Order: sequence, then structure tokens, then C-alpha cells
Amino acid sequence: MRILVIGAGELGARTVEQLRKNERIEIVVSDHREDPYALREGIIDKVDIKLHVTPMNAVQVCLTAKPALVLIARKLKDWGHHNTLMGSQYVAGMERELAKLHIPVIPVSGDVEF
Repeated sequence: MRILVIGAGELGARTVEQLRKNERIEIVVSDHREDPYALREGIIDKVDIKLHVTPMNAVQVCLTAKPALVLIARKLKDWGHHNTLMGSQYVAGMERELAKLHIPVIPVSGDVEF
């Protein structure tokens, strides 16, 4: 199974670490930042898709990456904004757009301890 993880900050890094426990999962990581946490800490070797993935470009990104599942692993501070409305609208937009490709979208919560 191929999974696209959007976000390579602290939450994305923890998500990647959990996914690696299953050898059958192929992980593709997207992040728009130059030096995200997961890269700095050596959790990932590279950011596969260096792009700010939004509902406007999500379909194209997924047509290229071909994931079976998308995990949105971003905290509010990763957005550069501190309001939950923006995050909620982002998730709803991603779900709406990727439903066209029958790809499920799951937001990963920073409130859940691994």
C-alpha cells in the first residue's frame, strides 16, 4: 500500500515512524518547507514532493504519486496560521477533491500520543 503523508514536521515525522512498522507500506512524503523537522532529524532522507499540497493541486499530486491513502499530518503551527477553521476547510477541501479519485483522506491529530 502506498500512503502519501502531507507534512514532514513533528507530527509527520511521528506518522512516518509509525507507518514504517509495516514493511508493506510505501511512504511518500510531501512538505513545502526547505528544512522540515523529519528531514533535519534524519527520520526521512528526502521530501518526495516539495510542494504545498492544497485542494487546488491535490488531484494532480495524487495522479503523480498514486497513493491509496492520504494522511494529513500537520499541526496548526505548520500552517503559519493559528486557527482551526483554516485546517478544517483544508481537510474538507482535500476530501472533496480526492473523492473524485476514490482516495480516502485522514487528518492525523497531534492530540493523540503514539
